[in-house]
Amino acid sequence: MKSRLSIIYIIAVCFSVLIITHVYSFVRQPASPPEAVKLEIEPGSSAWEISKKLQEHGIISDYATFMVVAVVTGKFSHLQAGTYVFEGVHYPLDIMGILFQGKTLRYKITVPEGSDIFDIADIVAATGLISKETFIHIATSKDSAQFFGIEAPSLEGYLYPDTYFLAANMTPLEIMAKMINRFKHIYALEIQQKYQNPDFSLLEIITLASIIEKEAAKPDEKPIISSVFHNRLKKNMKLQSDPTAIYGIDNFDRDILHKDLERDSPYNTYRYKGLPPGPICNPGKDSIAAAIRPKQTSYLYFVSKGDRTHAFSKTLREHNRVILIYRKKPDKR
Repeated sequence: MKSRLSIIYIIAVCFSVLIITHVYSFVRQPASPPEAVKLEIEPGSSAWEISKKLQEHGIISDYATFMVVAVVTGKFSHLQAGTYVFEGVHYPLDIMGILFQGKTLRYKITVPEGSDIFDIADIVAATGLISKETFIHIATSKDSAQFFGIEAPSLEGYLYPDTYFLAANMTPLEIMAKMINRFKHIYALEIQQKYQNPDFSLLEIITLASIIEKEAAKPDEKPIISSVFHNRLKKNMKLQSDPTAIYGIDNFDRDILHKDLERDSPYNTYRYKGLPPGPICNPGKDSIAAAIRPKQTSYLYFVSKGDRTHAFSKTLREHNRVILIYRKKPDKR
């Protein structure tokens, strides 16, 4: 009897050693798929189903051993659903950690200052998450603005320019919510507390900021350009800002012509006095601050010098003389 027990004990020990050796070898042996693997783990998938899927795609070598490790480490019931990308060398414990922590596929996008809804739609569509048309349709809807509690014709102006990380399967509204929340954070914490202008509503501030963003190439000129528009508004003069005339034209990539300035659009400040009905792009922090707090000047005109800076004038006569200096065609701005 003792002899049999000894044999059983020896077999059990040997079997245990084999299992431990196999598991040790498994966790020490990285998998390296020949190319990046994009794997979709459906909600409700069991650890067993996930393990088999990982082996089928060459991400691990043995789904049964992977399951054993998952049980031993207590991660068996905590592997999360989502879209994952596995590329390069990964050890099994790395794979398990990625699934346990839900490190799903994330897309990095950067929205430059001055981007309009059409520009942002191109940037987001490049990730493949949603189409450009869908993004534009939702972002330009007044219903979307109301959904986020924004009193504006659309979400233009409130999709704050910054770098964002988007997860797979995010809806258009979820993507826009990230940008709007960033706008609210920047405006409330870094702008509103520093500057006050009770004469303008938030919509008017962001609308003016968007025009400043499009007109100014140099940050230090933004408060001066803002003063020109503030002075014109006080005198009930048309703002006559070129970028407002072409707002809404997708992929506009040529010089602005005289016929563009005559375009019948409610945003065209060559045709209509006052501010447009809403922003023409999504301005950055400096432009918003400049809109609220312009520099105190008597300027009513400015013209490009051709080097990303502007010449400012107080009278139309002076303005026309400056235009001739910089070999510009006379303009009434």
